[in-house]
Amino acid sequence: METEIRFLEVLEGDLKTIADREIATAPIRTRRGVRSRRWLGAAASILVLAFAVGGIAQLGGGGRQAASFSTVGSAVNADHAPAAPALPPVAGSSSEQRVGNLSNQPPPGDASTADLTKIIRDGTIAIAVPDGSFDSKRARVVAIAHSNGGFVLTSQTQGSITGTFTIRVPASHFDAAIGQVAELGTVESSSVTGKDVTNQYIDYQAHLKNLIGRRTVLRGLLLKTTTIGESLTVENQLEDVQLQIDQIQGELRYLNNQVEESTLTIDLREESAPAGAAETNGAIHNPSLSRAWDRAVQGFFGILASIIIGLGYLIPVAVIAGVVYGIVTLVRRRGRAAS
Repeated sequence: METEIRFLEVLEGDLKTIADREIATAPIRTRRGVRSRRWLGAAASILVLAFAVGGIAQLGGGGRQAASFSTVGSAVNADHAPAAPALPPVAGSSSEQRVGNLSNQPPPGDASTADLTKIIRDGTIAIAVPDGSFDSKRARVVAIAHSNGGFVLTSQTQGSITGTFTIRVPASHFDAAIGQVAELGTVESSSVTGKDVTNQYIDYQAHLKNLIGRRTVLRGLLLKTTTIGESLTVENQLEDVQLQIDQIQGELRYLNNQVEESTLTIDLREESAPAGAAETNGAIHNPSLSRAWDRAVQGFFGILASIIIGLGYLIPVAVIAGVVYGIVTLVRRRGRAAS
C-alpha cells in the first residue's frame, strides 16, 4: 500500500513539473506565433499594395506617354534645327522619293483639303442561305472577293452548314461587295463602321517633313566635322533620325493600306443551323484545355508583372520613409540624452 502511495506521489510531482515547463514556454511560443503572423500579414499587405499600384500604373499607359513624348521631342528638335541648303541624297537612298509620294498633298486649309480625307471602312454581315447550299455559297464568297480585286483573309467553317469568312477588297469596291454578298441569301444583320484617320495621317506627314529637314542638316554637318568624336556624334544622331523616318513611313504605308482596302466579315449559315452558330470576328467556337492553360499562364504573369511594377514604385518610397524615420529617431534619442 505504501508503495502505491509513493508511486502516485512521484507521478503527481512529474506531472506538476511538466505543467510548469509548459506554462513557462507557452508565452515564448505565443510570442513567436504572433510575430510570424504579423510578418506574414505585412508581406501580404505589401504584395496587395504593389499589385494595386502596378495595375494603376499599367492602366495609366506610361509607356505610351513616354513614346509620344519621345516623338514630340524629336519633332520639336527638328522644328528648331537651323536651315541649311539641300544636299544631294546619299547614293542608294530613295527616302526622298518615297516621302515625295507620301507627302505630295496640299497643306491643311487648302481648297482641295478634301482630297486628304482618310477613312478606314470595315463591315460585318450575317447571311442565312437555303439548306444544302452552303458549299456553293462559300465558293461564291471567294468569287466575290476575287471579282472585286480582293482576297479571302481568313476562312473558318464548322461542319458544312456554317462558317465565318473575312475578305479584303479595295475601298472603291466595298459597297459593291456588300451588295453582292447580300444577294446570297437572307440578310440577318449587317453593320458598316468608318474611322477617320485624316488628322493622324497629316500629323505623320508633318513629323516626316521635319525629320527629313533635320536629316539634311545633319548630313551637312557630317561633311564639316573635323574630328572623329564629332563625326561619331553626328552619325549617331543621323542614325536616330533615320530610324524615326523609317518608322513614320511604315505608319503612313499602313494607314494607306487600311484606307485603300476595306475588311468585310461574313457569317454564313444554312437556315436549319441555329442562329449565332457562326460568330463574327473569329470567336472561339471550341474551347480547349490548351487555350485555358495559355490564358491561365498569361494571367499569372500579368499579375506577377503588376506586382513587380508596383514594387518598383514602393521600394524607393520605403527607402525614403526609412531614412526619415531613422533621422527622427536619432534626433529624439539625442534630445532625451541631453535632457
